[in-house]
Amino acid sequence: MEIFRRATALIFNKKRAVSLLLISLIGFYLFLQFSLGPDNFLRTDSDIYHVDFGGVAVMVIFIIGFSTYISYKTLINFGYLLLIFSLPVAILKTFAEMVSLLATMDGNALEMTSTISEFYTIFLVGCFLSACGYFIDERQKFYETRTLSNLDVLFLFLLLVSFNIVNIYSVINRSEYEISFEVFWSGLAWLGVFSSLSIALSLYVIFDRKSNDWKFLEYPRQVLSNSKLLLDAVMSVVLMAAIFGAIAFYYTSQSSIESVSATTEIGFLSMFYAVNIFILAMVTALRVERNFLELDFTKRNWHIIEAFAFLTFMSLAPPTMWDRFSTYFDQAPNGILELQERIDALEGNSTN
Repeated sequence: MEIFRRATALIFNKKRAVSLLLISLIGFYLFLQFSLGPDNFLRTDSDIYHVDFGGVAVMVIFIIGFSTYISYKTLINFGYLLLIFSLPVAILKTFAEMVSLLATMDGNALEMTSTISEFYTIFLVGCFLSACGYFIDERQKFYETRTLSNLDVLFLFLLLVSFNIVNIYSVINRSEYEISFEVFWSGLAWLGVFSSLSIALSLYVIFDRKSNDWKFLEYPRQVLSNSKLLLDAVMSVVLMAAIFGAIAFYYTSQSSIESVSATTEIGFLSMFYAVNIFILAMVTALRVERNFLELDFTKRNWHIIEAFAFLTFMSLAPPTMWDRFSTYFDQAPNGILELQERIDALEGNSTN
């Protein structure tokens, strides 16, 4: 009831600004709907190829709910949590769509470009939410906050798993069940993720003079109690997964479509798994570290975005304007074509 009372008081105290916000949100939604949704004015075939905002709406609800729960439990400003969680979750949603595209790839260029535009739209909405969080955020001292409990971490873990299940199911449903949940499971990708994570942790133990040689069973406890180490290790895994995804794509780029799809899919799934672990690492860090500003989530998020941009633009970059109009540029002028036809006719007469 306290939350509703504060929300009501805020609305009445800032009613003009709230009204402007609602009008602006409606305007932004209409902008997306009329430019990318069904029957938009940008494509004549928009009734077939358009962005489906249903899955994006589920993502938005999850991000807001996830951030709200953590804010309620830790007293960290809601805007800051919206700022740091929006983009990683948007990347999760995007990579689920990418894996679906690879699994159902049939060489249809129109369908592929429409689907790829949806990837960037999902990320755009994540950027929009993150920007909203930036303007909601306010300076806050760490001693005003609390840490998460083990039960809170477990609940948030189950919430993240539930979002992934709903997210994957919505992708499967949109593909008209051409794919199944098995597409989103790759033992090879999990092997790469955990191997990369183990390499980072073992290097830390070897070269850190203050650390003893941990026993194998001590690694979970030691890592979970060192929030910065966990975040740095997982962030390195995300970067490695992005690089592997690009390598896998170029390694099979001259092979059949099936070979390219299967290999690149492993790279995308590696990123999908690694970003999930990164979000859990962020939550786990809030269980250990009360001074959340020291964790520098915004800087780490920037590196995650770099990895996302690197992999997507290396493997699914849209055609440039030069590519799009290259056929037109390569066409010979009408005068040259006419002259070539006359030369061909004269050569034909001379041979006869």
